[in-house]
Amino acid sequence: MDEQQLIALAATGDSLSIQILAVQYQPLVWRLRQHYYVPNFETDDWCQEGRIAVHRAAQRYQRAQDCPFGAYFRALLTHQIIDCIRRAQAQKRRPDGERVPLDVNDEQAVGELQAPTMSTLDIVHVREQIRVFGLICSTFEGAVFADLLAGCSPESIAAHYHVEVPQVINAIDRCRKKLRALLRSAS
Repeated sequence: MDEQQLIALAATGDSLSIQILAVQYQPLVWRLRQHYYVPNFETDDWCQEGRIAVHRAAQRYQRAQDCPFGAYFRALLTHQIIDCIRRAQAQKRRPDGERVPLDVNDEQAVGELQAPTMSTLDIVHVREQIRVFGLICSTFEGAVFADLLAGCSPESIAAHYHVEVPQVINAIDRCRKKLRALLRSAS
């Protein structure tokens, strides 16, 4: 089966033809991957975008334009990747504020929270809030928070308390939410 027949079948939604064309043009996808960075995109995402672009290109391709399908596919995929980058960088998808990792010691956490306009009183207040934070959490969350501040990984914390890693990760997420709420309410 020649490329024109594959393109015609892919335009109708034939998954086998789309897959064959996607594999044929995979090196082009990898070249674009080296050229563009899309936040949170993994290998599977690039493959999926390539298959989507093959399907769209096959639907819109007109042989009479004297443009090879590969060039048309590349232009369409490039524009599609740029759209993905725009979507990822949209203001509404950016986090509200700075993220503060909980696996650092008090001085590092205060240093990351510290803005150039923070006064000494603000720094002392934040340190106090971090110290008091352990009392607000459950016993398990407080222990996980203390171990994170001591530099332990979630895996080592799970092994230490004989629990599963997802339980520790969930406790870390709850700690982050509670700490964020505490710091917002205190300010």
